[in-house]
Amino acid sequence: MSDTLQAASSRFTVRQLVDEAQREAFMRRRYLEKSGAAGRMSRAEADRRIDLMEAIATRLLKTALV
Repeated sequence: MSDTLQAASSRFTVRQLVDEAQREAFMRRRYLEKSGAAGRMSRAEADRRIDLMEAIATRLLKTALV
């Protein structure tokens, strides 16, 4: 990991990272539902991207509890 990435990752608590990932998942859900409806991406791809962000939040939570 580069020094820049290491410094950035240590600036935030795990709780802050989880909160941001959850916020991003919520925002993606709102935005991608509209984008999918407009034909910009398939519903499957929109769901995959939302699921991915939710998985990041879940993984962070599990990692923090270990």
